[in-house]
Order: sequence, then structure tokens, then C-alpha cells
Amino acid sequence: MRDQKIPAILTQLDTLAAGLGTALNTANQAGYDLTGKPGGNIFVPAPGSGTGAAASFTVQITDPSLLAASSDGSAGSNGNLATIAGVHDQPVAGGNTPTDYYANIVFGVGSEVSNGTAELNASQLVLGQLQDQRNSVSGVSLDEEAANLMQYQRAYEASARVVSTINSILDTTINLGKY
Repeated sequence: MRDQKIPAILTQLDTLAAGLGTALNTANQAGYDLTGKPGGNIFVPAPGSGTGAAASFTVQITDPSLLAASSDGSAGSNGNLATIAGVHDQPVAGGNTPTDYYANIVFGVGSEVSNGTAELNASQLVLGQLQDQRNSVSGVSLDEEAANLMQYQRAYEASARVVSTINSILDTTINLGKY
């Protein structure tokens, strides 16, 4: 994940940020602001290579009056707002609209998470089976050990009776001559 998947996702986010920033800047430059001047960049332009565009995606204009809403520079005109809003439906990254491109990124991440979860579950099942196999070969059965313990106890009791019986017979035999 760290070395392959995450860098690819970051590259996709950089592509989206660079494409979206460029498209919105171009749309704003096509209009005029409240003072009648041509519009400038809304966002700081992305680096030439596009690398790091998502991390450096910042707004350049801080005064809303610099937003180029007018299409002809006249007061009350807002024709360029349609151009700016139209960026939503333009292909800005990889031939996709911003929404579609972002949805593909999110789908890819979700798919990778789902696959990773499935692989984790499968690995845990395999591990459980291997542990069960190991325990069946080398493990100790408590039921079997309890049965063996009872068997040894009965054998000890029987041996004790034999010794006690022999002791009694010897005692009787030795004492026969005294009476």
C-alpha cells in the first residue's frame, strides 16, 4: 500500500487538483470583475509537472469582487458565472469531469479496502486452520488426560490393595507360630 497504491492515489489527486484549478482559472480569465478588469486566477497555478498540486491547492484571490462574473464588463452582467459553473461538466482530468474523476478515485480506494479486508479474513481463516492442525498433532487433549489420570488412580488403588493383602497374609503367617 505504502509504496505503490498511496503514491498512485496522490498522483490522481494531483491530476484532479491541477486540472480543476486550471479550468477554473481559465473560466475566470474569460470574464470581468466588478471594476471591469479582466479576471485573473482564482487558484494559485499548479506546478508545471503537476506533482504536489493537491498539496499546494490554494485560493489566490481573497476579495470576492475580483471574481470575474461579468461576461462583457458591464454592471449587472453575470454571464461568466455560467462559464465558471460549467467547469463542473467539463473534462478536466483524464477526460473526465471533476465529479467523475473524484468518484473513480474514491471507488478505487473503496475497492482496495474491500479487497484488503477480504484478504485479511482469508488469511485469518487459513491461520486458524493451521493452528487447529498443529494442535491436533501436538496438542494435549484434556479429556484424554483426565481419563488417563483416572486409570492411573485405579491402578494405584489396586496395587495398594495387593500390597495390603500381601502384608496381611505375611503378618498372619508370621504370627501363626506364636499361638
